[in-house]
Amino acid sequence: MKNYLTLTLAALTLTACGAIQTGEVGVRTTFTGKVVQQEIGQGFYTHITSDVKEFSTKEIAIELFNMQPKAGDNLTLDDLDIEVYYTINPSSVVDMHIKYANRHERSNTGSYLPVYNLVKSFAREAVYGTVSEYDSLVVHQERDKIRLQVKERTQEALDATDPGVFQIQKVVIRDVKTDPTIEDSIKLAVARNKELEAKKIELQIAREQVLINEALTLSLTPEILEQKRLEVIESACKVGTCILSMGDGGSVQPVLNVK
Repeated sequence: MKNYLTLTLAALTLTACGAIQTGEVGVRTTFTGKVVQQEIGQGFYTHITSDVKEFSTKEIAIELFNMQPKAGDNLTLDDLDIEVYYTINPSSVVDMHIKYANRHERSNTGSYLPVYNLVKSFAREAVYGTVSEYDSLVVHQERDKIRLQVKERTQEALDATDPGVFQIQKVVIRDVKTDPTIEDSIKLAVARNKELEAKKIELQIAREQVLINEALTLSLTPEILEQKRLEVIESACKVGTCILSMGDGGSVQPVLNVK
C-alpha cells in the first residue's frame, strides 16, 4: 500500500509540472482562485495544488487584415492589411492578467499572448483614425507617414491606460488597395499631371526661344547686317563670277553671278 501511494504521488508530481521557456513568464493561480503576485521565471515548476499559465513576453504580431477604413474624402478603401508588433514588460504580466483576465489570446504553441485583444482594438482604432486624415487618392503614397502615426497612436492609447507596460515595436503595412474607381481616378490624375508637365516644358522652351530671338535682334546692328550681307556675296562669288555695283549709301550690290 505504501509503495502504491509513493508511485501515485510520483505520478501526480510528474504530471503536475511544467517548464517556462525563454521569452515567457508564468502566472500561478491557487486552487482557491487567488493569483500569486509574482511571475514565475524561466525553468521548471510544479502545480499540484495550483494552475500555471504561460505568457509570452516575446515580440507579438497582431494581424489587421482585410480592413476597409474610410478616408478623409469619405471614400472607403477596398483593402488595407497592417501588422502591429508589441511586447509587454515581463514584470507587469501578473497585474495585466488580473486586470484583463478575458483579453488574452491563446497561441498555437499553447502559451498566452498577454492582453492581445485590447492591444488589437487600440491598433485598429489607430488605423481608422489615421486613414481618415488622408484623401483616398494619396493613401498609397503616404504609407510611411500612416505607419508611423498608427504606431504613435496605439502607443499613446496603451500608455494612457497602462503606462510603461506595453511597447509598440513596429508597424508594417502589407498592402493598400483603393476602390477600383479611385484607381482609375489616380491613373487619370497621373496622366494629367504628366501632360501638364509637358505643357510647362513646351512653354518654357518657347519663352526661351523668344528671349534668344530678342537678343539676336538687339545685337544685329546695321554694321553687322552689312557684314553678314558681304559674307553672303563673298560665298556666292566663290562659286562663280560676280558683277558688282555700288548701291545707295555705298553698299555693294550683286548684279550678275555667272557660273
